[in-house]
Amino acid sequence: MKRYLSFSVLLLFVLSGTVLPNSWLELDVTERNDGGYFTLQTDVDDIVTKTARILDVGDSYIDRNNHRYEVIGFDEDTIKVELKEVVTLPNVADILPTTAQPTFLQRVFGLTATTGTQDNNWNTIGIYFTHNAESYVPTSGVESKDEGDIQEVGKTLAEALRADGFEVVVSENSHLPHDGEAYSRSRRTVMEMIQQQQPATLIDIHRDATPPEVYATQIEGQDATRIRIVVGRQNQNREATLEYAKRIKALADEQFPDMIEGIFDAKGNYNQDLGPRMILLEFGAHTNPLKHAQTAAEFFAKVIPAAAGLSSPAAARSEDGSVGAAARRSILWVLGIAAALTVGFVVLNKQGVGSLRIFLQRELAGKRSDNDGEENQE
Repeated sequence: MKRYLSFSVLLLFVLSGTVLPNSWLELDVTERNDGGYFTLQTDVDDIVTKTARILDVGDSYIDRNNHRYEVIGFDEDTIKVELKEVVTLPNVADILPTTAQPTFLQRVFGLTATTGTQDNNWNTIGIYFTHNAESYVPTSGVESKDEGDIQEVGKTLAEALRADGFEVVVSENSHLPHDGEAYSRSRRTVMEMIQQQQPATLIDIHRDATPPEVYATQIEGQDATRIRIVVGRQNQNREATLEYAKRIKALADEQFPDMIEGIFDAKGNYNQDLGPRMILLEFGAHTNPLKHAQTAAEFFAKVIPAAAGLSSPAAARSEDGSVGAAARRSILWVLGIAAALTVGFVVLNKQGVGSLRIFLQRELAGKRSDNDGEENQE
């Protein structure tokens, strides 16, 4: 059964005089598919961002500078927004696992004192694609195809995570066609992954449909796309998921400034009711090259594990190795000191024990003489 735009959004467009293409009405209610996009704009004509995502009054957007705007109305392809607040992101120091300074015994015996959300444990990361067909025009010449470019972005992310020692499961289940039932079909995939792999986080990878400049950026001197995070307002995990999105942005802003385009807190569910760490990410737009989206994925692999509360097994092994080497050096140092003391003790026993006895006897005899003298004076 086909889904249609919610009555409230449809009514707003009708009242504004906007004519909606039939193909748009018939397909996914979360985004446009007519080649157009919306411009989020304030009442003083400041452009906040652009997106193909269909929004409702009350939806919010947190921009790159952490300004939160709320949707207040529509004017054809312009979505009117109002600045509500400046959002405070979580403190990065509170997110990252920390390593306490080891004690002397820990240094000697190679023990570590690690604290964090997972105590250096780790789990599986899951990746799937609700819209498998999404592609990048500069690379493939088309916006969509049966095996879309978006799956290559997911594979790149998976490879980068595996290189850091994480276990990653990528589902290539097809959820085509790209219609209003796509999320219902991907929901079955999500439930299977939860039951079989029990991932710590599940990432639904997409791309947007905007002009290229919205997402074009550089990360550490390499051409890349920005990444947009999408949180669904219509599920019971909305607050936890939004907090998770803020954690992701806080870490990304710290490590790779300008990586995150922003956070949508928008109408929809996106299967995020199935867990608090279900997240939807948009890697660029159809107008950006696939390679740039893949570059973003490679860097993003350094962000998502910590945001999900996971520690890198590769880093842990490296840390254990370095601590082990330091421990061996400490043990050798301690043994060296012990050997020196032993030699000194032997020398003392051979050459100075007699003198030491005479010295002690004289001292004790002197003390007794002093005490006798004091008693006689009394």
